[in-house]
Amino acid sequence: MSFNKLSDIAEVIMGQSPPGDTYNSNGTGIPFFQGKSEFGKVSPVAVKWCTKPTKVANAGDILISVRAPVGPTNLADQSCCIGRGLAAIRPNPKLADRDFVWLYLKYFQKELVKKGQGSTFEAVNGDDLNEIEFPEIHVDEQAQIAARLKAQLAEVETAQQAAQLQLREASALKKRSLESLFSSIPNWSPIGDAAKLQSGYAFKSDNFKTSGVRLLRNANILPSKVYWDDAVFLSESDSEKYPSYELNSGDVLISLDRPIISSGIKVARVSAEDLPALLVQRVGRFLIDPQKLDADYLYAYLQTDLFISKITGHDQSLGVPHISPSQVEAIEIPLPEISVQKELSKKLNDVTSTWQVAVSAMQSQLNDLSKLPKAILAQAFDH
Repeated sequence: MSFNKLSDIAEVIMGQSPPGDTYNSNGTGIPFFQGKSEFGKVSPVAVKWCTKPTKVANAGDILISVRAPVGPTNLADQSCCIGRGLAAIRPNPKLADRDFVWLYLKYFQKELVKKGQGSTFEAVNGDDLNEIEFPEIHVDEQAQIAARLKAQLAEVETAQQAAQLQLREASALKKRSLESLFSSIPNWSPIGDAAKLQSGYAFKSDNFKTSGVRLLRNANILPSKVYWDDAVFLSESDSEKYPSYELNSGDVLISLDRPIISSGIKVARVSAEDLPALLVQRVGRFLIDPQKLDADYLYAYLQTDLFISKITGHDQSLGVPHISPSQVEAIEIPLPEISVQKELSKKLNDVTSTWQVAVSAMQSQLNDLSKLPKAILAQAFDH
């Protein structure tokens, strides 16, 4: 198969930011865009327009990020000013089908990343783009290939949306089931009546090591998971000085900084595999009175909207949402007799276990679906 260079079939327009005094936020001029860090999207820089654009992409041009992450981002739906970090590719309609070029660039994205250079961040230049080789295929055949691929990719997207909807519905069903159980209990008391929330120690970063005893920081707690990919350590000899901050298997934890993220509330349990570890400032551990409160029961309650709704109005510290131990301790929880809690915990665990099995299957399906677009493009373009 023979190939054409991109420069043979399309015009490449490298972005250039216009003078600062031509920006405005009142909608005068045309939108100003530049590449953002989210691959797959092009977003306005704040909400800005430009009255004297330096480089302009036309509606229908292919927009491509030329700074990390490098790759095709979107199709321009209107004329826009493109700044540094973004380029527009304008295929010659007599030589190239726009959708074919767009899809081929998505297929070629990994190779394009390899061309990235720069000590601060990866970037590709206009020459890199112009040298991309495209299969030499008649424009009508390009259009037929593109139409077929778009139909296949649309089917994958429909399947992904359906799987994501099932995942959301499963999570909503779990929440409703848990909240129904808790709401049926008449006796409510502050959490602090049965458990105190201990905040971790403010270890000095100068003492952090690359091995030793792990320090469980705010970065290490995710919804239902302790996460050690970004771990710091204290030497074993230094760790012995802080026995009251040693974590135990089964401890219930909550993040005190930004406790709610898109995937849920940052509460987790400590497992034997997480130990030894020390509790760090801005992560809270519940010191539970076992005669008054069952740990499994508390852990389930912390993941309900009954609890989450009570902390959504938490304070702001330098723009970062945070909660304090006293705020958490003041939130009420239904507190029947401990024997009743243990019985309810079995039901709550059954609900959670059933949900986890279903979610694991759905996530596996989503993972498989996420690989399909690349496989479809590779099958079409590998040669």
